[in-house]
Amino acid sequence: MIKTAIIEDSQALTSVYKAFLNDSDFNVSLFHSTISDINRLTKQGGFKLIVCPCFPKFQDGPQIVQSIKSDPDLSNAVFIVSTSMQQENVRSEWDLRDIDSILIKPFDQQGLKRTLQKAYHSHPQLTRQTPLALVIDDSKAVRNTLASYLKALKFDVKTASDGYQGLKTASDILPDLILVDVEMPVMDGFEFCKKLSKEPGIKNIPTIVVSGTIDESQFRKGFRAGAIDFLEKPVSQPALAAIIESVSVKENTHSTGTTVILSKDNTLSSILTKTLNFLNSSINICSSLDELETYLCVTTPDIIILDLSENKDKLNVCMHVRNLLRSDSPVIIAVANETDRDIMFQCFQFGATEFIIKPFGRDEVKARIENHIKLKKLQDELVQKNRILESLAYKDKLTGLMNRRYFDKALKDETAKAQSNNTSLSFLMIDLDNFKQVNDRYGHDTGDAVLKEIASMIIDNVRGNAIPCRYGGEEFCIIYPDTTLAAAVKNSEKIKRFCSTKPISKHRIYQTISGGVSSFPETSSPEDLVADADNCLYKAKRAGKNKIITNFEE
Repeated sequence: MIKTAIIEDSQALTSVYKAFLNDSDFNVSLFHSTISDINRLTKQGGFKLIVCPCFPKFQDGPQIVQSIKSDPDLSNAVFIVSTSMQQENVRSEWDLRDIDSILIKPFDQQGLKRTLQKAYHSHPQLTRQTPLALVIDDSKAVRNTLASYLKALKFDVKTASDGYQGLKTASDILPDLILVDVEMPVMDGFEFCKKLSKEPGIKNIPTIVVSGTIDESQFRKGFRAGAIDFLEKPVSQPALAAIIESVSVKENTHSTGTTVILSKDNTLSSILTKTLNFLNSSINICSSLDELETYLCVTTPDIIILDLSENKDKLNVCMHVRNLLRSDSPVIIAVANETDRDIMFQCFQFGATEFIIKPFGRDEVKARIENHIKLKKLQDELVQKNRILESLAYKDKLTGLMNRRYFDKALKDETAKAQSNNTSLSFLMIDLDNFKQVNDRYGHDTGDAVLKEIASMIIDNVRGNAIPCRYGGEEFCIIYPDTTLAAAVKNSEKIKRFCSTKPISKHRIYQTISGGVSSFPETSSPEDLVADADNCLYKAKRAGKNKIITNFEE
């Protein structure tokens, strides 16, 4: 089961997710986009997939992804954004490098499952314990020799004696690698590669041609057919091992990025897909510039490959794509014919990062890209570290709640919203009763356990879009946007009740709390919300503790 978190504020869509993913491979937990629910999500942890609406109700999407991905347990979770694609300001709202995949709304059950499965698995072969190779040769001796080499390299092996049998076997078993002999009766190796490239389910399997002679003519013929490399007969195990290491056919390797290819040439797209296998990247094919524009509207890939060979306005294609990205981060690789060498340096000026001439070898493409990928990895690590640092600046380390620094900013923002929109804003100040006695009697470790458990109970019972924070020491507070005094008091009483009834730690401490509630415009001005709630808190203390008091009470 794939542990999946669905963040959704619409009750109707929540019901759809439940119905569509019931009895599926996805173990689904549902959350709202409130701070308290996102805290609950990170507290629960262990999620492999996270689906979030493009425009959540209670927080900005980037805030949500930052809060989630700053948690070490969730930093590698696949993040999927659901969108209707009519929203043209998606790019302005999101840092699209945070998005691993897109879920297009409206969707049917199969479309939803397909999107989630594709996001989670980089290839259908991921479920295998060991990689699988297919050897196609009309000579039994050659088949046996290559099979023995591959088994020594930790492969499972299937064989076929001709091209037709090879195509059927490839379709049935979906191998990770295919070795095919050039010289076979009925269908030679090049013809096999051509036919393979036209089969949707198997066209992107890396295919290596085995030949007695390798010259310029054969290289070009193999490229046009869709092969990614050659092995010269007699084949040695070290040569085979070197190629396998180079194409990175490995077991259970997850996707490490996104690549998009713009090309009308299906063979070229297939070659590039197989050539880039070493990246373990999720690869998307766009056959037109309009399709690429739509794709880039909602996500930013790590690598973009532009086939310029059939474009008349080659330089403007590079410039247009770079402008769409609004960033220098993604690698843009321009692929062109030999007759286009004269525009190579201009392509760099117009936004391309690399320029490759057809036909090209796999090693050439790999060498050109690897340095860019290493640099991108360093940049991503820096972004992640900055994200964690920023999260630490706003999160209380002990309780996981937002801290005083975040509270000051949030209260200022919510006060401005309440005044501007003429809506209610309520505030609860909480203090733990007799907490000093807990520390004195049981020690500070137990005191910390009590603080963490009270914070957990606040998270589990806080209302809607409320913002719970640790104010300092044993004091907590909750900002209630768009909430009347009566509603805030009701939720505060619920929290108080839960805190007093649950035993904490091995000492079974029943920790009560006292609270004061203020509300704009019912009891307080925006400037006096905190002071009024604090005064009410002290009234609750003097009245015997374990109480919630407001300014409306005597």
